[in-house]
Amino acid sequence: MSKSPKTAVKKKKKGGSGSKLVKWGLKLTAVLSSNVVRVIVSVLLLLLALVILVCEISYLFTWKQDLSLLTQPDLGVAANLCGNFGFNLAHFFIARLLGLGAFFLPVLMGALAIRCMRRKGEGIFKMLVNILWGAISISLLCAFLCEFIPSAGYVFGSGLGGSMGVQMTKWLQLLTGPVGTGAIIVLLLLVWGILLDGRVAERIGSFFDRLFVPKPKTVDLGDGLTIAMQEESAAPDLVPIEIEGNDSEDEEEGEDEEEDEEEGDETEAVNEPDETFGEVEEPMPEDDMGIKIEVIPAKDETDPDNMPDDKWRQRYDPRLSLSHYNFPPISLLKDYSSSEVRVSQEEINANSQRIVNCLKNYKIGVEGIKVKTGPTVTLYMIVPAPGVRIASVMRLEDDIARSLAATGVRVCQVPGTNYIGIEVANEKPSIVGMRSLLNDTAFQATKYELPIAIGKTISNEVYSFDLAKVPHLLVAGATGMGKSVGLNTIIASLLYRKHPSELKFVLVDPKMVELSLYGKLLNHYLAKMPEAEEAVITDTQKVIYTLMSLCKLMDDRYLLLKAAGVRNLKEYNEKFLSRQLNPLKGHEYMTYIVVIIDEYADLMMTAGREVEDPIIRLAQKARAVGIHLIIATQRPTTNFITGSIKANFPGRIAFKVISSVDSKTILDQTGANQLIGKGDMLVLTGSADLTRVQCAFIDTPEVSALVDYIQKQQAFPTPYILPDYVPESEAPGGTSGGDAASRDELFADAARLIVSEGVGSTSLIQRKMNLGYNRAGRIMDQLHDAGIVGPSEGSKPRQVLISSLESLEFILGKDDAI
Repeated sequence: MSKSPKTAVKKKKKGGSGSKLVKWGLKLTAVLSSNVVRVIVSVLLLLLALVILVCEISYLFTWKQDLSLLTQPDLGVAANLCGNFGFNLAHFFIARLLGLGAFFLPVLMGALAIRCMRRKGEGIFKMLVNILWGAISISLLCAFLCEFIPSAGYVFGSGLGGSMGVQMTKWLQLLTGPVGTGAIIVLLLLVWGILLDGRVAERIGSFFDRLFVPKPKTVDLGDGLTIAMQEESAAPDLVPIEIEGNDSEDEEEGEDEEEDEEEGDETEAVNEPDETFGEVEEPMPEDDMGIKIEVIPAKDETDPDNMPDDKWRQRYDPRLSLSHYNFPPISLLKDYSSSEVRVSQEEINANSQRIVNCLKNYKIGVEGIKVKTGPTVTLYMIVPAPGVRIASVMRLEDDIARSLAATGVRVCQVPGTNYIGIEVANEKPSIVGMRSLLNDTAFQATKYELPIAIGKTISNEVYSFDLAKVPHLLVAGATGMGKSVGLNTIIASLLYRKHPSELKFVLVDPKMVELSLYGKLLNHYLAKMPEAEEAVITDTQKVIYTLMSLCKLMDDRYLLLKAAGVRNLKEYNEKFLSRQLNPLKGHEYMTYIVVIIDEYADLMMTAGREVEDPIIRLAQKARAVGIHLIIATQRPTTNFITGSIKANFPGRIAFKVISSVDSKTILDQTGANQLIGKGDMLVLTGSADLTRVQCAFIDTPEVSALVDYIQKQQAFPTPYILPDYVPESEAPGGTSGGDAASRDELFADAARLIVSEGVGSTSLIQRKMNLGYNRAGRIMDQLHDAGIVGPSEGSKPRQVLISSLESLEFILGKDDAI
């Protein structure tokens, strides 16, 4: 018992002497850490850094002149900006010690000075630690430069790493060799970077995660926010719980159960698996044992009650899915303004006088004429004398054209006025470039959903309309009159105004050459069937499947509109953008889909009602769900443009046609037969009044440049996939022709026709048996399965494998017996 106090006294004495040293150290630290000392040290350190930096930079330019001072210091003053002192200082740091690392020394000193000056709470010991970090940084840098970069001459002594780097690498090479030295230096740099900044480790870890760890399924909420989804194998009703503490696992579980009982309703809400996604940490209070229990509940962040206020107030932006996409510049298009030709006053006066004289010959008086000049046509608006009927003037259309010795003369009533308009083609027309339309301020200010600028009117104003309001467009014109250029103009207008996340095209091109350029935009703007090899559809059978797929998509979208309680796509998207619809319930942002079908008459010839029926169905219902049709043909006859098509396509564009009958077919009136061609067209977009417009010109090189630019932009990883459509012949239990019971009822008649004609052609079955393309194609497949015809040979007829009708009847009778 007597030894214990002595021991305690000794310890107390030792502790007393140590405490004195600590007190003196604290006093010294307090003095050095005062604001006055801190500012003085910072300023001196900053000035020293500047002096060293000036010495080293000057040394790079004057070291040759001052080199003799090393052996003969009495020769004079050094050329260095800081004199002999500057030369010797820089020579020591650069040539003898640190090499290129010498330039990092003043940088680190300056950064340390600024840090010390700005942070009032840091003492002298903290500054010493920072100096140590700087020294390690420079040492590792010298070793790295000396190992991986060869010598740079005398200026940097033994190399870019200086003598320090040389000594470090030599010592390491003796131990591990050249390869081991490089590996150790790189490893040390990584460790140093991780210790210096913890984010380096996170970035390295994320890099390896991207390489080796599969990406979780995510739901895009917009604004750069994505929510990770649970794997299907994970139990949906389990909520992860993190527990911190030193007790055993059993005690932790017991505390967890007690906490669950205390929280009650909160735990029940956490464990509900109903359509929840996202994880938000919600800490729970400490219990009596000091154990912290942290529960991570799952919440539906699309629910206004659960989503944080700052996120809920932010609207969803569909363009964030391609945030780095850049719209094409106008400079890709040619500027035709320099070649613009103005109609001379002499031409206007001469035509006006001829019109007045012609009408006088038929005893029609004219009180006045007003003139509007356009790029290709000039409008002469006459005020007839009282009592003159417009019909009497319109009957003189051919006579007026003859007196003017001009083409493209058209007489019409000027809407909203008492003028009678006489349109006369200019002697020297001007080219309307696509660039001038897109640069128009009025068009740029439009708020159309699907803005289309297609040309300029007789008043030389840009003519634009909203395809979403048209809503479907019928385009017709004779060969070479500008129909294909008009389609390119429509597509270009939309490409310049709509983001890839807002618009998709379905392109049908039976000629295979008109729309093929846009195939490069597969992952940007095009939609296709799941198994389709090319996005631009050229095969008639695939056209039918695609149209049926679009009908399925239309029905699916109507179900979403019904669930959202809205009537059209615009209202639906407004709800989705304001985060009122849950993506996990099937809701998604609806993109507009524009279906462009070229050579519609060719499709009708080969497929007939198989093509027309889905087109009519889409035209009748698809407007409300953002699907719009544009069909073009060079044969506007009633055989192809039926009454059902015309009734559901209120928008019409007519280029020059051959006869007045064709004009009446497309426009329900004459006028298109009197156009001058080369893009001259009549446009009807819902109203009863026709507008004469000169279509904008966009050449193939311009289209190629536009497509190539967009192709280089950020794209979606996959194309927009349309719903899969399985025809009846390929569906389970369908009539594929594999056995006699599943064959078409006209199979035997078609077989006899093919064998008697000796030609295995689908079109032959269509014509002779008056069948649609789809059914004729199925029968041909059944004939192949039965061994009557050979496999498909592209555009050539199939080979007939049965030589006589007797052999065919034997095969048919045998199949019937089976």
